[in-house]
Amino acid sequence: MQKNPPEPIKNPLYPAKNRMNCGFTLAELLVAVVAASVVSIGALGVYSGYYRLYLHLYGGYQKETAAILEELRRINPYESGPCLRR
Repeated sequence: MQKNPPEPIKNPLYPAKNRMNCGFTLAELLVAVVAASVVSIGALGVYSGYYRLYLHLYGGYQKETAAILEELRRINPYESGPCLRR
């Protein structure tokens, strides 16, 4: 009695009969690269906006801090404590 070889499992997503034909086509790879590029460009735009806002707020913080220190020096110009020393 002779046994029949097992029939390969058929997957509707991969209609190829042998494993050599299973893979991505050039069009699929190009679509993936373009999609990744679009996502990267969007993320870069969002990050650059965030960074500009950070620089703007940090510059304002530095100006306010300098003004407060100058006011403290004006009030007591002879103070030589560690908090007001540059």
